[in-house]
Amino acid sequence: MSPLKIVRLLVLAVAVIGAFATIPEAGLVHVILGLAMGIMSDQADKDNRMFFLVFAVALTAVSGAAGGLPVIGGHVSAIMGNFSVMVNAAALGIVLMVIKDRITE
Repeated sequence: MSPLKIVRLLVLAVAVIGAFATIPEAGLVHVILGLAMGIMSDQADKDNRMFFLVFAVALTAVSGAAGGLPVIGGHVSAIMGNFSVMVNAAALGIVLMVIKDRITE
């Protein structure tokens, strides 16, 4: 199993667990995992980078949409909100890596 796959699984686990339990310093954990995912992601494929950046914006826009559903809406919105924070941190990691690549060319 690759390190990137492990980080992706950790991101999903923390997003789900964080919706049901209190994680100490959750914001810091989300940002560190997100940055790790973004920095480790496949940087060679420009289409993949563009998809991920658009996905980050779209996820931010719709992360609270399930809030109105009875019983599960709050939990689904919390999971999507946690995931959105990590995906946005990963997008920041991708942007930072692109800047680094442009500077070091």
